[in-house]
Amino acid sequence: MTFNQPQTLKTIAEIIGAQMIGDDHFPVLGTNEIHRVKSGEIVFVNHPKYYDKALNSEATIILIDKEVDCPPGKALLVSDDPFRDFNKINTHFTKIYNFTDELHEVEVGEGTKIHSSAVLGNDIKIGKNCHIEDHVVIQPNAIIGNDCIVRANTVIATPGYEVYQSNGKNKVLTLSRGREK
Repeated sequence: MTFNQPQTLKTIAEIIGAQMIGDDHFPVLGTNEIHRVKSGEIVFVNHPKYYDKALNSEATIILIDKEVDCPPGKALLVSDDPFRDFNKINTHFTKIYNFTDELHEVEVGEGTKIHSSAVLGNDIKIGKNCHIEDHVVIQPNAIIGNDCIVRANTVIATPGYEVYQSNGKNKVLTLSRGREK
C-alpha cells in the first residue's frame, strides 16, 4: 500500500506504539510484502529465520520483533507483534466507510449500469458501457475498463490479486505468491 502522502518514522511508531531506531523524520512511503517491497516502504518480519531477508531487502523500514543492528540507510520499528502492527498501519491509512457516508472519488463511465445492491468502495474507476450485476463488491482503488460485465456476487480488487490482459485474454496474477493462476 502506498500512503496518500509520505509519513515519518516517528508518526508510524506513535500509531503502533513501537520503539523506533532511526531518525524521527525518516520518510515512510507505504507498506509492502517482502517479495514486492521497494525503497521507502515498511516490511514486517516476525521470525529469526527471515530476519536477514527482511534486513537485506529493498525495504528501508523493517518492522521487527527483536532489536537488532540496523543496516545503514534503514530504520527499524521494534514491536512485540509485527504482523498485528503491520495490519494496524494498513488499517490506519485505508479509508474505511460505513456506506452511509457519501462516496468520494468514484468515476463511472457513460452508459454503465450498476445494480442497486452493488457495494462500491472509494477511489474506484469504472469504464464506459459496463454492466455491474447484483451483490458485486468493488473494493477501493479498483479500476475496471470499458465494456465489462461483472457477474453477480463477484468481489473485485481483493488484496493479493491483480487482473490483467495477455493475448486478449484476462488473467489473474496472485501477487501474494507471484505466480499466474
